[in-house]
Amino acid sequence: MARRASRSKKFDPRSEEEIQESRGARLTYGGPWAVTLLGPLPVELGHLALTGNPTALALAALGLAGTGIAVCRLMSHIDAKAKRPKDQRLWHQANAGVVTGAVTLGTVVGVDTPATAAAWFLGGVGMAAANNLWSKFYKAGSEKSASRWEKLESEIGLAKHELKEANSNGKGTVIATVEAKDGATGDDLARRIPAMASALKLGKGRITHTVDDDDSSQVTLRVQVADLLKEGFPWRGPSAFGASIGDVPIRTGRYEDGEDVLLNLTGMLRDPGPLSNGNVEHCIAMGVNGAGKTQGNQLIITECGTRTEVSVIVIDCSKFQQDFGHVRHGIEWPIDKKDAARRFFKILPTAIEKRTDFLAAKGMSKWEPGCGLNFLVIIGEEAADFAADNEHYQKILRTARAAGIWILTSIQRATHNNMDTDSRANSPAGLCFGLRDGADSQYCLPDEAVEAGAWPQWGNRKPGYHYAAGLGIPEERWHVTARTELASKRDQADAVTAGAEIRTPLDTITADAFGDLYANRTTFDTPLLPKEEGETEQPQQASPAPAPTVTATTPAAEAAPAYAGPPEEEMDDVDEDTIAREVEELNEMLQNVLEEDPEPGEYDHLRIEDEIEPPADDAPVLSLGGDADDADKLTSEQGRQELYQRLDKWVREGKLSFAPREVTDILLRVGLADTKRWFYRERDRLIADGVISEDESDEGFGRYDLLRSPLSGGDGK
Repeated sequence: MARRASRSKKFDPRSEEEIQESRGARLTYGGPWAVTLLGPLPVELGHLALTGNPTALALAALGLAGTGIAVCRLMSHIDAKAKRPKDQRLWHQANAGVVTGAVTLGTVVGVDTPATAAAWFLGGVGMAAANNLWSKFYKAGSEKSASRWEKLESEIGLAKHELKEANSNGKGTVIATVEAKDGATGDDLARRIPAMASALKLGKGRITHTVDDDDSSQVTLRVQVADLLKEGFPWRGPSAFGASIGDVPIRTGRYEDGEDVLLNLTGMLRDPGPLSNGNVEHCIAMGVNGAGKTQGNQLIITECGTRTEVSVIVIDCSKFQQDFGHVRHGIEWPIDKKDAARRFFKILPTAIEKRTDFLAAKGMSKWEPGCGLNFLVIIGEEAADFAADNEHYQKILRTARAAGIWILTSIQRATHNNMDTDSRANSPAGLCFGLRDGADSQYCLPDEAVEAGAWPQWGNRKPGYHYAAGLGIPEERWHVTARTELASKRDQADAVTAGAEIRTPLDTITADAFGDLYANRTTFDTPLLPKEEGETEQPQQASPAPAPTVTATTPAAEAAPAYAGPPEEEMDDVDEDTIAREVEELNEMLQNVLEEDPEPGEYDHLRIEDEIEPPADDAPVLSLGGDADDADKLTSEQGRQELYQRLDKWVREGKLSFAPREVTDILLRVGLADTKRWFYRERDRLIADGVISEDESDEGFGRYDLLRSPLSGGDGK
């Protein structure tokens, strides 16, 4: 039986995907040539069929042109749905337009003459070659870049977010507009930002987003692809030397896109520029040790020290001279002791009341430039030392802004055990420097900045890097990384020194409200700077301010600590026999002393039955206290005046606290049966008048702080 011969199928080693790609390539590269070579046949047949009927030929030409236009519109729609780039869309439109024109003209005039045939073939060859070149080289280049978003769509689930536009500012930042579709939200996109950063090989916090307030489907992505802050920026000097603090904002650094970091401290500026006007917003500056908070505060002090209508009060109970010694001569009131800070916050409400009364008398609801009061900038460095459980601090933050007072609380971590939650709530602005845990930024930055992607988890590895929110800064910049400018201490000191000629002295309303505490403050007329090579040593010390009514006297140089005896020595191993022998010798010495007459002297000849001679008239009398003589008795009013004069004397001498036992001599002279009750009545009156207050510190139990002289009003009240 003969075997039927069968034709064996040729084996193809390519995969199905490769086979499909090969077929697509043949169509892509062969299609233009097929149109060029085979297109004249149907066009010429149509021309021959319609050339004898002019009406039919005209209608056919119109039909072909309309069809070509419809094809162009269809291609445009397909390209838009496929999200093809603009130049590819234009190339498709050019191809459709050329084919439409060639077919229409060929049908009307024919391609049977040498001229029309040559035009067809020359144009066709040119277009076919151009299409082949486009398909070969444009596709190879675009696959590397244009499809990145398409890959993100498929890989991390961004199919419902359409990339509308992406632009680079040329400074390492790309701003992209994304539209959320089919019920998708900006929060959906935000949840995928970490995966997107990983896919684009970017660090955490480099991609942030904001949602349009009017259209929640419009999301703006901000992608920082390069760190332009790494090298830092040199300080450019004061931003507006000699201008009022209420004229223009102060400048402290630059954002990563090159824009300036501007702060509106007063809440109301004549020329706010890119910032907005509003109210004074107290601020928290937070960051780990070494993150750059102090350098930022130094720039703020320097800016204020070169402006008018502003006075700076700095509280630093840890290391004032080390942090601010180079700008200390530009600080109106330096406070470097905890007890002084405590008394300051007790007297500050009085200053707030006097300032608000002054503004209200002028019909003003807030501080304005030219109102007659200096704007007060209060910087609390290492604020955990005095803000943790200070109820006065909470009340001040609630009321100070209307009086033209801005308070900056500088702290490493603004948690509840370092800063009261009410105080934190009344500090809506934030300067967030590097943190150990980026989630801690919630204690400093508004929720909008954290939700947009602000993530300062770089610790102290990037000194000066920070986020700035509030203070008139547009919300879309709250999550943009910034860095303070690099300024040397000597440059800042020189700027503050030059600013002495233009700085406005503290107004008398505020100075009188602070009273004796302000009058007895320490001031400095020179900066504290390290000696440079070849520079002679110059004294750098506190000095009195010139005007006695509103400026300070200088306290004496700091006294050396009292001698506390020799240092304790640890006992080495001592022989017990030696100890026993020394104890025995000590007992013998004591016994010898006791056996001697303990009171030898001029009365050693007297016996018990003898009378003692009376003392001479000029002999000293030892007083053990008790009731005073009737001649020395004081009435209640006289005792009050005596007490007030004693307190006034202490204030003038610089004594700022006392214990009740220090006025016992006055109580003994008051001619009342219950002098203790009289003292407590006077104490309560002095506390109510703001003359004294209880010392709440652990070491100050039972003592009272002296806030001002009870006679400073001139009427004894």
